[in-house]
Amino acid sequence: MSEEKKVSRRSWMKYAGAGVVVVAAAAGAGYYATQPKPTPTPTPTTPTPTPTTPTPSPSGKKLKVRIGGTKPLTGTVALAGIDEYNALKLWAEKWVNAQGGIKGGDGNIYEVELIIYNDESKPENVSRLYEKLITEDKVDFLMGPVWAPLGMATVAAVEKYKKLELFGTATFDPELYKDWKYIVHVCTNGSDYIDNIMDMILAECVPKDPEAKNIAVIHGDALFEKVCGVWGAEAVKKRANLVFYEKYTSPPTDLTPVLTRVKAAKPAIILAGEASGATLMTKQARELGLDLKLFFPGTFAVYQDFYNALGKYAEEIIANTQWEPGIKYPPTYGPDHDWFVSNYEKEFKQSPTYHGAIGFAQGLALQAAMEKSKNPLSSDAVREALNTVEFTGFHGKFKIDPKTGWQIGHKLAVVQWQDGKKVCVWPPQVAAGKLRYPMKKWAER
Repeated sequence: MSEEKKVSRRSWMKYAGAGVVVVAAAAGAGYYATQPKPTPTPTPTTPTPTPTTPTPSPSGKKLKVRIGGTKPLTGTVALAGIDEYNALKLWAEKWVNAQGGIKGGDGNIYEVELIIYNDESKPENVSRLYEKLITEDKVDFLMGPVWAPLGMATVAAVEKYKKLELFGTATFDPELYKDWKYIVHVCTNGSDYIDNIMDMILAECVPKDPEAKNIAVIHGDALFEKVCGVWGAEAVKKRANLVFYEKYTSPPTDLTPVLTRVKAAKPAIILAGEASGATLMTKQARELGLDLKLFFPGTFAVYQDFYNALGKYAEEIIANTQWEPGIKYPPTYGPDHDWFVSNYEKEFKQSPTYHGAIGFAQGLALQAAMEKSKNPLSSDAVREALNTVEFTGFHGKFKIDPKTGWQIGHKLAVVQWQDGKKVCVWPPQVAAGKLRYPMKKWAER
């Protein structure tokens, strides 16, 4: 789901940006980041944010909402965690506090205070720190971390203490769902990744090529990879022809045996439940002469490092994404694309990825529900309000299933590497180019 890199403390300080007080956490889990009381600054005027956040009325009381959580600021998924944390911080400081606060449904004005711990990419830290956030720090709401194992590690404490959490960029296994009451999902779950690609295949490929229905699904056995592949295979069975299916051990070190069996099945398309193994899968498919008409080797294909490693052999490979800079959904709530990207780059001296978009969307969803709720610091009341919150943000749509809290509004975009650039080719309303289908054979590159 993210690049397998570690980030040093010095690098983290660089990415985290100015305006955050960082001290050693007493709990021993890394850094504790909380925001000082901000000095109001003028609202940015270029580009102008979409005027969907009302100017708070001075008639209400000035109160605080304490929002806690963990993000992996060091460890194996740190780059994703830093990005998500940066964007959440941008929401709190620049979109909310600098504009006066959140006007709750009770008429009061709420300034956001963030309490974010570094979980070091370790699930055992997450479970302990969420207990601390709830019982000692007395937070009102929780923001979940990046990465499936970290997200799943929050569930026990959240449900035990009945404290509302907005999940981050973290897949959950629907088979493990146990009637959770206090977890709401912001991004598209891994179980829908392949199904979303199927929307494009059926609309763009099958009408011109019936063989595009012949699809192979392979996947690893780690949490995200399993959920993506198992549910993806079911989607293919229902909507097309599943000509080959196989599971392998994560992380993959040699996919040649699996790909040899795939080749014998003669699929037109491979859709893989994979993350960091996408580069290896593409390399070994080429070495075997496994020519395909379309190829999704896993989520890592969305990163520049994927293209850098493969060069011309990455051309016309597809990947899906929660959001990318340049994908512009017209917002009905929150800032527009240009406000988010320009302010993120100004604050953190780098471009946001889709993890950042989801971090900001975590905040927007909570804000929208607090504005609707007559009891905006109550987990039960705000969870109820979220059932009817529906908006399009710069990242796409937000809408949940009221019973489960699962995200049903947001859909993934599909990008394709074209002439060294990542081009959005689906859905049509935000596409910047046409899907190149069928992809060139390996020998023709």
